[in-house]
Amino acid sequence: MIAMLITALIAITAVATGLSLIDSWLRGRGAYRVLRREQALLKAGFVPQVHAHEVRLRKPARRTLAAASRPYARRVPLASIQTAA
Repeated sequence: MIAMLITALIAITAVATGLSLIDSWLRGRGAYRVLRREQALLKAGFVPQVHAHEVRLRKPARRTLAAASRPYARRVPLASIQTAA
């Protein structure tokens, strides 16, 4: 009885391992196709478009010369400095 249980456990483990390997192979093949397609597009001269969530919009802070010369000072935009004075 114990031998049959161990044999069944080994068989189930072998089937699960085989299915896992097939799944990894299919995913890898799909990823490789995508990379080959992107490489062909780049060689053809197309530039990939960056997704909107990857683009960060920022405005450079305009500061006074005195504020820029102090490395320890907070970086405050110029408009905030002028209205405070």
